[in-house]
Amino acid sequence: MFDKGAEEAAARFGILDRMTALESDLLQIEGISDIDFDLSVYPDCRQVIIVPKYDAGALDKQYYTRRHKQLLAILTVCVIHDLRNSGDRIEDYGEHWYIVRDCGATWPRVTF
Repeated sequence: MFDKGAEEAAARFGILDRMTALESDLLQIEGISDIDFDLSVYPDCRQVIIVPKYDAGALDKQYYTRRHKQLLAILTVCVIHDLRNSGDRIEDYGEHWYIVRDCGATWPRVTF
């Protein structure tokens, strides 16, 4: 399960089931071993920040192809879960992706 703070935030925002399903699907992608979520901006702008830890294997002729396929798989899972392109750049930190996605219309709005 993702970290306790993100889990508590997801429960508070009514999206725990969605986040658990998203995490489960992302962990099915080859090379993804762990995922952190940042939900701190969700109440204000309905975005989910996804930070999956990856291993694309040895640095060889196929490294960039494997990494590209992995990122496409992550983005496909995001679309399936109604998470859309936010316009933010996808960052690659060497063993973690940093991906900001906008939540689609099926995600609940949070009002306090």
